[in-house]
Amino acid sequence: MAKAKVLKIPARGEWAFAEVETDKDGVLPVEALQDAVGGWFECWQLGEVGFPRLDMFLNEEGKLDGLSFNVVATRLSGILVHDDCIVGDVVVCAHNDESQSVGLSDKDELSLRRRLAELGF
Repeated sequence: MAKAKVLKIPARGEWAFAEVETDKDGVLPVEALQDAVGGWFECWQLGEVGFPRLDMFLNEEGKLDGLSFNVVATRLSGILVHDDCIVGDVVVCAHNDESQSVGLSDKDELSLRRRLAELGF
């Protein structure tokens, strides 16, 4: 099995880049994304905030379940412009030309690190 880099943003605690296992084609399994967010997920594309290849996965029932506010993911996603917020743990990865979830490139990591630093994280 191969490994891929993702950005994990917990609702509580520090964000970090981590390696997760992929299938033989380098695609992140649905189960890995579910484990990262603690249940069924929804996917938000981050193109509107300058990351056209990146996706943010979050727990789709997080607000219903009363999960904790995730300030880092909320600021990174740009959702504040809609007077909304993100709750629960989040994972950010890339997608390939077939819209499959794959790991972050070194360039993606650098871009995310810069944006998070700009946001004060």
